[in-house]
Amino acid sequence: MTTVEFWGGVGLIGSSKILVTEGTHRVLLDFGTDIPREADLFRPPVSLRQGRELAHRLRVGAAPRITGLYDPAQLDAGDPLGSAGPDTQVFITHGHIDHCGLAGFVDPRIPVHASPATIALLTALAAVGDGLPGGDPDWQPLPDETPVQVGPMTVERITVDHDTPGASGYLVTTGDGVLAFTGDIRFHGRNPERSWHFAERAAGCDMLVTEGTALGLGLPPGPPRTEDDVRADFATALAAADRDLVLLAMYPRDLERVTEFLEVATAAGRRIVWGDRTAAFLREAGVPDPLAWTAVGLDALRAEPGAFVYQPDLGDLRGIADLGDLPIGPKTVWLHANGEPLGPFESRWQLFTEWLTALNVPLQRIGSFGHATADDLHTFVHRVAPKVLVPIHTQAPDLLHPLAPTRRMIPDYAVPYRLDGSRA
Repeated sequence: MTTVEFWGGVGLIGSSKILVTEGTHRVLLDFGTDIPREADLFRPPVSLRQGRELAHRLRVGAAPRITGLYDPAQLDAGDPLGSAGPDTQVFITHGHIDHCGLAGFVDPRIPVHASPATIALLTALAAVGDGLPGGDPDWQPLPDETPVQVGPMTVERITVDHDTPGASGYLVTTGDGVLAFTGDIRFHGRNPERSWHFAERAAGCDMLVTEGTALGLGLPPGPPRTEDDVRADFATALAAADRDLVLLAMYPRDLERVTEFLEVATAAGRRIVWGDRTAAFLREAGVPDPLAWTAVGLDALRAEPGAFVYQPDLGDLRGIADLGDLPIGPKTVWLHANGEPLGPFESRWQLFTEWLTALNVPLQRIGSFGHATADDLHTFVHRVAPKVLVPIHTQAPDLLHPLAPTRRMIPDYAVPYRLDGSRA
């Protein structure tokens, strides 16, 4: 009998973890950092002691208690979680921490699969000191649509569209049927055909587990903003700033947008200056000659502010007061393109915006949503027409409505279910 357990993403956005078990073998789809329903106990300035990150997370319930999954060296001595468990393999959908953030704690004897692009991204981050807590797992590059056997189960990775390289969904074929998992997916990005191809491959599956981030968020009506909109707005904002400095917050893990912004800035006669840490990551990730802050310096920005776009390394905002040293002109603007801090739901956001107000720098949001809209989610689900639909990675799973005969199931945390949606 096949069972499915949901150890994350239940009633909240992020922290996906889906455990599929058949006989003496397990497949874990994603192993993301838990995103708490209430206040985040690990928000800055909290800093966990190296080697104790997992133990502290387990102590406060911020990591799942799954036996036989973790590296015993990361656990407290005698913790029963270090006992042997079923033969397990882990499959990561993409390189955002709410999907991969706990992968560094996996027992090194357990293979961790991901797309080559995802592994390259996370390896580049590790090379500049921004890797996964616990270190890199035993990464296994998994080519697109290449089946992997895990005991009686077969797992297949399928590339989808999201705002980071190598994003994937998975099909898990078991003795009792097929489970499809979207990871994070969208249909208005650069490559929507990838996501629709996943819908074709998943069509008629027994259980579809889909992200539902957009549900209940109250997004603006109308078509979603596309990457073409983002690019056009960036170009327009650079022209409007005239000879004044432009500030930027974009997500460096979106390497395609990095490349596009570099092209737009060059066409506008500007160069993007990255904080040193971001520049080091981009260099490791293969971006040619990213311009680091230390290679330019404050004097150059003051001498010719209109020649630059600057994205500082804000990190935990300790250096935000340094913004007061910048040559801020009457047309200076801060362009926020899905960068750090991510948004009003973050504890850092209020401090960030308070500093911008104090410095008289307007904030202009020009990003594009990284997840499927509610309309696209419904179209996607109707095309797949699974027997059972399971919305996770959302605060409002009840707002995803399948067509008959598909049955929606809203799971409870860590409860085993059969592929037909009944409790095991």
